[in-house]
Amino acid sequence: MEEKEESSPLKSDAKSEKPDRDIRILADFYSKHHLNGNRRNQSVSEEKRSQLFKEWMGKNKKVLDMGCRDGILTRHFIEENDVTGLDIDKQALEACRKNLNIETKWADFSLQIPLPASSFDVVVAGEVLEHLPYPEITVAEVSRILKPNGLFIGSVPNSYHLKNRLRVLKGRLIDYDQTHLRAYNVMLLKQYLEKEFVIEELTSCRGKSAFLSIAWFGRDLVWKCKKK
Repeated sequence: MEEKEESSPLKSDAKSEKPDRDIRILADFYSKHHLNGNRRNQSVSEEKRSQLFKEWMGKNKKVLDMGCRDGILTRHFIEENDVTGLDIDKQALEACRKNLNIETKWADFSLQIPLPASSFDVVVAGEVLEHLPYPEITVAEVSRILKPNGLFIGSVPNSYHLKNRLRVLKGRLIDYDQTHLRAYNVMLLKQYLEKEFVIEELTSCRGKSAFLSIAWFGRDLVWKCKKK
């Protein structure tokens, strides 16, 4: 895993110091968030999502797991695939590298994914887009690093399922996670994805009545898209 050279405390070049300082602030924040919230060694709806992702991506693919954290979901699709893990949480990423023996990259990808164009067959973003400030930029970046006809696979919480709608009527917040910067429903998710991709599958892995309506009863929104 490549890391930037440590900046000398004697240097006064703000331009060279600022990016390094900013990524460490965000990395430390997410590390504490994951540890304090018991978000290590677990992944929401792990079994269902992992099997679906594995089925969709197939085998012998070059895969980027964007927001892989400690690799709990990643481990399910590394067999017969060349997988790279990308995350801002440096501690979790190091655990992912050691446990899974895969290539990892530490980076803040909220504005730009620091990887070459047309370099992956599949990009996975499981429970990631809701943490990023500008989805349109992120979706365009995912398209950029995918090869022609590449797949974008991922999931976000469905913030507008029935229980959350009732919660709002009671005057409660729709979401208490301060790292969630966007609240998604089916319409908004499609709006962003369809700018760069053709949606092939849109389903839900959580919610007993999701088969009736993903929009109303799905607790998450899970997609498979192909690059236009």
